[in-house]
Amino acid sequence: MLVLLASIFLHISTAISCDFSSEVKSVYSLSGPVTLILKDLGLIKSKKLKGVSIFHPVAKKDFQGIFLPGGVFLSHETIKGLAGSVLFYDESRELNRIFSRYEGIRAVEIKTRSLTPMEVMKVMEKQLNPYLVGCNLEKITHHLNMRLEELKKLARKDSTFLFFLGLIQNNKYPELVIVQDGIVKWMIQEKLIKTYPSELAYVNWSARILNNLPKDTYKVGLRDSGSSMETELKKDNHTINLTYPGALIPGGGQVEAMIYLFKNL
Repeated sequence: MLVLLASIFLHISTAISCDFSSEVKSVYSLSGPVTLILKDLGLIKSKKLKGVSIFHPVAKKDFQGIFLPGGVFLSHETIKGLAGSVLFYDESRELNRIFSRYEGIRAVEIKTRSLTPMEVMKVMEKQLNPYLVGCNLEKITHHLNMRLEELKKLARKDSTFLFFLGLIQNNKYPELVIVQDGIVKWMIQEKLIKTYPSELAYVNWSARILNNLPKDTYKVGLRDSGSSMETELKKDNHTINLTYPGALIPGGGQVEAMIYLFKNL
């Protein structure tokens, strides 16, 4: 009787454990948000996950698959080798055009442009659920919500922040400012910060507008360290450079980067 009960318990435990569905033979992720979710679910160690982007925050010691360059840099032979696989990639007209040529690949485009972190999670649930079994995405959503609440407590309310796409070097600012996209958009909506006046997701900044911002405006250069997992924050008065794994990945990656930033200001 005990042996039977143990067998039943083992069967149930196995049945409800998080894994890719049986129909999925192999998976590749060139999508940052997807890779982060798979990492949170513990699927980074799944034998079915064959490859992720080298730009994603996955330490090489923790992943036995291959690290792929950005999608547009994949060779024809490499893409042909993905036949029979599910391939996740971030929204891109160029990648959409490239992957549409290969009928043997089940290419899934992940669209997160201009979405806040919780909106990104809704996309993740919709896009990933068909390929997973026994996985609790609601738990990850709940954790993300808790981290956003933590960020609310840490944020420098009423301060002005400019978030640049890239590091600030030799007193020169990168061309683009992040405004109505991802975690920055969410912080604006929650009235946690003020930033560059624009309705665009990313904007080429104007010197005239920058000069009219408060003198104590924080100027933050952002760099995603990817698989090198490097974390560094350099401050020079109100000029800051933040290097953080996942800093530019919509969803949890950006949230964790902002928590790290505000904790260390």
